Amino acid sequence: MSNKKYLVETSAVPVALGESTTRHCDHFAEATADGELWTSIYVRKEFIARWILSYIRMAFVADHFQDLAEAQYHLSQDFSIRDVKTQVHAVGVLLQTKGKITSTRAMAKELARLALGELRKFDKLLKRRTRNACGCQIGGKEMKIDFNNLFDDLRAFCESQGSVENCDVNKFLGIGKIGRASQFVANKEVVTKTTAGRNLAKRLSEQKPIACEACATIGDAVIAPEQPKPWCLVHIDHDFEILCAATSRQRKSILSERAIETDVPELR
Repeated sequence: MSNKKYLVETSAVPVALGESTTRHCDHFAEATADGELWTSIYVRKEFIARWILSYIRMAFVADHFQDLAEAQYHLSQDFSIRDVKTQVHAVGVLLQTKGKITSTRAMAKELARLALGELRKFDKLLKRRTRNACGCQIGGKEMKIDFNNLFDDLRAFCESQGSVENCDVNKFLGIGKIGRASQFVANKEVVTKTTAGRNLAKRLSEQKPIACEACATIGDAVIAPEQPKPWCLVHIDHDFEILCAATSRQRKSILSERAIETDVPELR
């Protein structure tokens, strides 16, 4: 194996963890077989926000209702496509590993175990990390769960992922002066063809410091410039084709699960 270093971007984390179809996982493994898998504190932060906090929210909802069907009805009203995909994924994992679950408290505990297990799996399989150049203060937080105080511990972890005042990401991007952010928005393709670029331009126009909530909307515009130049970014999200070109960074595109599984029957 060569000493090539692959930085796994958030969109490619699930398949990197083996949580996709067999053919999709094989495609990822073949594409990265000549190097080592790395992550960053910032990507870990995004993974927590995208997956772990969603599992925890599901645990609280499941515990609130006295009936599993009612809990699912409530969750089905979430209108974010990402939230719905995460929920379907979580239920699939629970059914696969635990079988039939009839108690809302049992489901809540299993969802908490899923959140804890997934974060530990991330840290085990993606244990190599680049330097935290952007200064993210929440991506490295540990989840400590005592199942005797389950919901208190879950709530404490969620609070640790809250907003940070004067985060160093502002210094990294050069908010309020000529820096990485202004260079990004000067690139027409970044602003017009990438979500993070549009959001970054909007934030700069407001002339306000970027806190965690706003940072979540510009994540790709942090990941791309933070990527060390010797590393190669592994991604599924097509926006990185533009962002990596704008930052002169190496990248390798991984096909999506749908692009791999093209022979699945469809009804038209």
